[in-house]
Amino acid sequence: MTQKELAETVANAWNAMDAKIIEPYLAENFEYESFWVFETMRGKDNYVEYLTGKFGTIRRTGSKVKAMPVYQEGIDEYVVALDQDGIRDAALQIWAKEGMLTRMWMRPIDLVGLK
Repeated sequence: MTQKELAETVANAWNAMDAKIIEPYLAENFEYESFWVFETMRGKDNYVEYLTGKFGTIRRTGSKVKAMPVYQEGIDEYVVALDQDGIRDAALQIWAKEGMLTRMWMRPIDLVGLK
């Protein structure tokens, strides 16, 4: 898959709140980082478990999340912009190798130059 297709797949997973959508595209040594978390999460299985829990929490709270791939010129790549309850506040930058997601970094939207 291309970087754009992977960004679309990540957005689809968020919009459906279903970690199984991206699971086949996560490398076994996948790493997840977040601006709001102090440790890097390592391993595909750990991330799928985390994301499944996160989606459950979002559903339980009634929060509305919309994800969309957005081309970011500054890095010449697609990121996944996340709107929560009508506010675009975070983005996922993705890294891939040979069509597999190897790393994602969630950070405030202003750190990736989007509005």
